[in-house]
Amino acid sequence: MIKAVVTGNYPDGFNIARGVNAEVIGITEKVFPDGEQYVRLEEPDKVRDSTILVISTMYPMQDQSLLKLLILADALARNQAREFIGVIPYLAYSRQDKVFMPGEPVSASTVLRILKSAGYSRLVVVDFHSNSLLSDFKPYLVNILVSDLLVKAVVDKLDKPVILAPDKGALERARFAAESIGLDYDYLVKSRDRVTGAVSYAPREASVEGRDVVIVDDIISTGGTIAEASRILLKQGARRIFVAASHGLMIGNALSRIMDAGVQRIILANTLSARLEHPLVEYVDISSRIASVLRELIQA
Repeated sequence: MIKAVVTGNYPDGFNIARGVNAEVIGITEKVFPDGEQYVRLEEPDKVRDSTILVISTMYPMQDQSLLKLLILADALARNQAREFIGVIPYLAYSRQDKVFMPGEPVSASTVLRILKSAGYSRLVVVDFHSNSLLSDFKPYLVNILVSDLLVKAVVDKLDKPVILAPDKGALERARFAAESIGLDYDYLVKSRDRVTGAVSYAPREASVEGRDVVIVDDIISTGGTIAEASRILLKQGARRIFVAASHGLMIGNALSRIMDAGVQRIILANTLSARLEHPLVEYVDISSRIASVLRELIQA
């Protein structure tokens, strides 16, 4: 029987565990007065010779979440789990996936290698940022796209919709969503006026005139790119702007920035422990999609 450990920072993980009929093994978690973390398997005998799903997420408190995954791995190994699989909907540090400036690390690769060294036999993540690292770490890293579920949540409200990626690198997410529903898709091309320095965005080919636009991306952090693109698309004649993202970090005043840009709705997956309670924001439960992929992975 498959068993699961669900960390306290991701209560939605219990839905995933139920989706694969996994028995949940309780854990005790606490933080010592000096800030160090403590975890304990409450029924360690149930771990022996079992496949364990460690279900957690890494936002907020990315560093603490990473360390908790590492010390849980140690506890599982010491109690002779047959294997343990990390189910981590949001994997932190994924955006630093290459050296952008001399002297930088590739933080995403470091995190993946640390978790692999800790003993996780596979990592199952949602909408991983880096296509290059996905290729480098196959088949160890299993990536689940959910952009189709996010768009389907609002498709009935859309008029002549077109799905747009904010750049060419995010095109696969837009394509995945659009083709599953039978919609048009494209990506935005960013240009800068050489004289004024003004930045502009425009679809590579598709027209937005009189159409509802859904901008699909993996992460909304400060919301600056989404807001800027939304304003420009509305000026180009878009009827309404919707935004769909897998990971809604929504740092600082991101929500008000996006609202001020005229976005009608933000659709987010429940990959994080942090949520925004606001009429503009809608969350889509992707637990069943993750559970479906896990069932196939475990049976393979």
